[in-house]
Amino acid sequence: MTAQALYGASALIAAVSFAVLCVFLIRTLTSARQTLDSLKTTIEGASDTVESIRGKVEELTTNVNEISVNVKEKLHAADALFDAARDAGATIQETAHTAKELADRFTKAVKEQSREKENKWAEWIRIGVRLVTAARSHLKASREQSSGRLSRSEA
Repeated sequence: MTAQALYGASALIAAVSFAVLCVFLIRTLTSARQTLDSLKTTIEGASDTVESIRGKVEELTTNVNEISVNVKEKLHAADALFDAARDAGATIQETAHTAKELADRFTKAVKEQSREKENKWAEWIRIGVRLVTAARSHLKASREQSSGRLSRSEA
């Protein structure tokens, strides 16, 4: 083999190797392009989804703020209700205390009247017992005097 043939064979091998390299490069770049296209589609979909989610989050934030304001207003309204309930409780407590005092006074007055009536009855009973005792004593004394007169007249 001559040097020229050797150079020619080397050039041929280099050309075939370059061609094979180019084929693999083309296939790799084509695959990379398909991957990038797929990535672009995914990113666009994600972007749309993020926009949709952002809109819903803004809507939700607005609703939460409205609900928060509404709850605060209702709590302030409920504060008045709780104040009224507390005042009503205090009034009921005062009324119950006053009613208890009145009931105690009434009970005391009834007991005093009852004692007075018992004392009056007891006084009447004592007077009656004295009268009966006096009447018996007088009757006994009368009988004794009558018996004494009869005994003297018999003697």
